[in-house]
Amino acid sequence: MTTSLPPAVALVPGFFGFEHRGSSTYFADRFVAGLRGVLEARGVVGVPVLSVSTVGIGSLSHRQTDLLTELRALETPTARERRLGGPRSWHLVGHSSGGVDAAMLLREGALIQSEGMSSFANGWGPWADLVERIASVTTIAAPHFGTGFADSPLARFASGNWSLDALRDMAMGTLDTARRGDLSSRLAFARSASPTFERLPMFLVRMMFRNELAKDLRPELLSPLSARPLRPSMQGRVFSIATVAPRPPPDHSDKLFRDMWRWTHEGALRSSSPPPPRTADLDAATLRLPSQKAIPLPPIDAADNDGVVTTCRQMLGEIIGLVIGDHVDVLGRYRRSSLVDEKLIDPGLLTSGADFGDDQFFELLLRVGDRIARVVTSS
Repeated sequence: MTTSLPPAVALVPGFFGFEHRGSSTYFADRFVAGLRGVLEARGVVGVPVLSVSTVGIGSLSHRQTDLLTELRALETPTARERRLGGPRSWHLVGHSSGGVDAAMLLREGALIQSEGMSSFANGWGPWADLVERIASVTTIAAPHFGTGFADSPLARFASGNWSLDALRDMAMGTLDTARRGDLSSRLAFARSASPTFERLPMFLVRMMFRNELAKDLRPELLSPLSARPLRPSMQGRVFSIATVAPRPPPDHSDKLFRDMWRWTHEGALRSSSPPPPRTADLDAATLRLPSQKAIPLPPIDAADNDGVVTTCRQMLGEIIGLVIGDHVDVLGRYRRSSLVDEKLIDPGLLTSGADFGDDQFFELLLRVGDRIARVVTSS
């Protein structure tokens, strides 16, 4: 691993893969600025923190190639733009399936499609130099060993397996989303996650009939891939933060979140792939954020989740935190109101009841930035 090169941080998005479209971004702007601020406060000055994109809903192998292409492009000057000016030592921070994308770069070979499934090749070919320059990986709410949501009615619907249950649940979720406040902000994020008008027809076809990512994220398929050993050089450089939401009651105010949590819970119970052995005690208070240590929470079981990803399947490398929040709170997409006039600033995308706010968000960034700073300074 090359450690003498200047560092850079890349934020890797999840399922939809977009970095920005118009004024909407996948990671909230304060995520980028806040992480940069944490690094600066720890003496790691002038490190670029960049959001990247991957191909949405593609297979893990397709997303991997797209991510590597994006990183190489950022290092390569063009006639009009210097970009990063040359090779970098990369620190990857991945959310959701973006965390899986980042972690899969730490094995001995690239992912390939074989008989409709992702598997490992021998070696990295033209990507070897770039892969060797990955200095650390931090994942947040990443389904390293799959998720029950991948076997939900919505995921099966998106993979072409339509059912009356899926149609019913989607219709009820859509009505509930329309009923809740500030529909315009949620629609803006949804538009950002969709491709441009010219590419929309192919996107819909791929999502309805060839959603390879939903298939790859099933525990039965992903667990064997994530069980492959990491490269020895990455020991002590891989960190993960798990997320869990409070179990929603039947009359939960956000019916969409309630249904997503239930789908993920039931999918985990149906899975024939057992959860991986716990490498850390997820119920330990030391893993929680400081402001969340006193929150009462039942012991985390094999089906608890954040509304999208099964919690006990998110652990890889050193577990540096357990966040009580939903799947998108950790992006900075949580409900925010002005303390001056109580005006709604951001409605958030889901309402889990976790009471996740600014304090918890910046405590999360401190965990992430601290580990990156340690690796940078030790190198």
